[in-house]
Amino acid sequence: MKHLALFWAFACGASAASAEDWAYVNAALRAWLQAIEADVSYLLVDRGAAELRLMHGKALLRRAPLAADSLGARPPVQSSLEARLRRYRPSTPWRGLVPSPFDWEQNLVAEASATSALYFASGLLIYASPAWHRPSNMDLQIGAADLRALYNACGPGTALVVLPANWRLGPQR
Repeated sequence: MKHLALFWAFACGASAASAEDWAYVNAALRAWLQAIEADVSYLLVDRGAAELRLMHGKALLRRAPLAADSLGARPPVQSSLEARLRRYRPSTPWRGLVPSPFDWEQNLVAEASATSALYFASGLLIYASPAWHRPSNMDLQIGAADLRALYNACGPGTALVVLPANWRLGPQR
């Protein structure tokens, strides 16, 4: 009986969905499967669960609840980390600093702070501090502790996959 109810719920949702909706959900799921098969760390945004996850293959490494989601209706389903941003200005910006294991101040600067952010090739920005939010940008806000962990764990090129809010039951209007 439970399977019959699930079938009817899925069939009713399927009849209301357009081909574009199905294509979008399928593209997101395909990107997720590719990230799993790559066997490297990646970020997964599950908009239905309102959380950002650090994953490695199928393994969940960290779960970060979303404080704010400004991605819009159909953000790109896949992107890669382009830069780890900091609000830091060295006293002599024209001179490159070479950190050493004994340079504790420089090592602290290389670590994340509450005002750091992650910028992706698609234009998506993940941050904790509301200073980064702009009304016209695609962005996600998470907690400061979660941002520090993700900032330190993800390097340039880390994949990001965005699952739509309705990916579990299929598109609905």
